[in-house]
Amino acid sequence: MSKPTLGKYIRNLRNKRDIGVRELGRLVDVSGVHISSIEKDKNTPSPELLRKIAVVLGTDIDKLQAMANQVDPDVIDVIKRSPSAVPSFLRSAKGLTKAQWQELEKTALKMTKKKSQKR
Repeated sequence: MSKPTLGKYIRNLRNKRDIGVRELGRLVDVSGVHISSIEKDKNTPSPELLRKIAVVLGTDIDKLQAMANQVDPDVIDVIKRSPSAVPSFLRSAKGLTKAQWQELEKTALKMTKKKSQKR
C-alpha cells in the first residue's frame, strides 16, 4: 500500500472532522477552490497556509511539512545560525533508530530548559 499524498491526507483529515471544502477554506482564509486544488495535488500550499491547515485539522505540522517537502522556517533559522554544524550533525545521526531519535530529542529539550533557567 502506497503512502497517501499530501492532498489525500488533508482530504482524509478534513472528512474525518466533517469539515466541508468551503468551510476549511474559510477557516484558513483561502477559497474552497484552492483547498480542492491542494487536495487534488494540483497545488502545494505555502508554509503559512500549511500551518493554518494543520491547526484547523488538529494535526502535526511537521508531518504535513515533510509530506509537502517543506522545512519549517524555525528550522531554517537554526540551520542558518549553525550552517556547518547542523548538516554535519544530521549526517552523523542519519542511522539512528526511532527510539534513539526520541532519546536525542529528550536530551536536547533538557539542555534547552537548563539553558533558559540560567538566564
